[in-house]
Amino acid sequence: MRLKAIPVAAAFVAMAGSAQADDGPCNEWREAGVIGDLQCQTTDGGAVIGGAARATEYAQVFPRAFAIFEDYFAPSEQKVALVVQPEVSAELTAALAADGYKPLPWIDNETKAAMLRDRIVAQVEAQTASLPEAQRAAVVQQALAKAEGAAPAHADPEMEDGAIAHEIGHLLFNRYFDGPETGSADRTARYGSSAPDWLDETAAVALENDAQTRSRYVAAREAYDADGTVLAFPLDTYLSMEHPLLQSAQALKTLKRGSTGAVMLSGDEADAFLEASGGNPAVFYRQTRMFIDYLMETSGDPRILNSIAQAYRDGGDLSGWLTQWGGENGLPETLEALETEFEAWAKAKLADAAA
Repeated sequence: MRLKAIPVAAAFVAMAGSAQADDGPCNEWREAGVIGDLQCQTTDGGAVIGGAARATEYAQVFPRAFAIFEDYFAPSEQKVALVVQPEVSAELTAALAADGYKPLPWIDNETKAAMLRDRIVAQVEAQTASLPEAQRAAVVQQALAKAEGAAPAHADPEMEDGAIAHEIGHLLFNRYFDGPETGSADRTARYGSSAPDWLDETAAVALENDAQTRSRYVAAREAYDADGTVLAFPLDTYLSMEHPLLQSAQALKTLKRGSTGAVMLSGDEADAFLEASGGNPAVFYRQTRMFIDYLMETSGDPRILNSIAQAYRDGGDLSGWLTQWGGENGLPETLEALETEFEAWAKAKLADAAA
């Protein structure tokens, strides 16, 4: 059985002491009664609210994520509050917004493990109600042991930190692309900003750490070894497709119990969610990771994403950008040529790694 947390909202090392507890906005939120007795500490670019054991480590993700976003795009004025709870109340959401913060609900590893145990116990006890108590207890223990052996990837602290940076990237890019009032100008349902979904996801994946990046390439190599897959999507499809989770994420909003929240889904529920999405998000993410690396490596410009994003903000697209700026950046000048070169680059990377 597995549980998934689905949010429905240049290296830099943070120096010890960069996070400060109960100062500035933390005091304001506590006095306003919107954070109760939760721990609160501010850091460069944001705040961490909640009693998670890794709160200090979470705070260190912020300066690194903001520094990378500045290197690749631009300095961000968006502030982010990581709320280590499944739900963020409407009152806290409003208080955060008043101080310029976007809430990012987060279910930490300890809470995930507890929720998983509770879900397993409830399901097994319901399925074995007719058995003697001793047999029921034995089945529960077997199920718990099996689940522990198949722990979710985010049980790795490095993977968890990379996932937090990913979600911060979405919020920073929303502000960068759409301004302080984020959202599609035409009110079309979107996964993130009003940019194409591939570009929105690029900003998030670009902020991931080394552990997440390695996992993307491991998955890509496994697909390559299995059936020779290099790119999961043709380039024109990738550039125009909806995020694989868009439709299901919209439907999942009905499951939220607070103003902003994260929902945990178990095995069958998670499978149904991904099936309803119409695609595998992990495949989308790994192609995005390789596309980022191809563009930066080939152009030699770490700010190549900013240049492309600016073209989209001005009403253009990647095809027009290539015509005007591709050659100057060492890239092809047409999408067709770009796909050919990108696929060859990716195949060489995966073949080398497999060897």
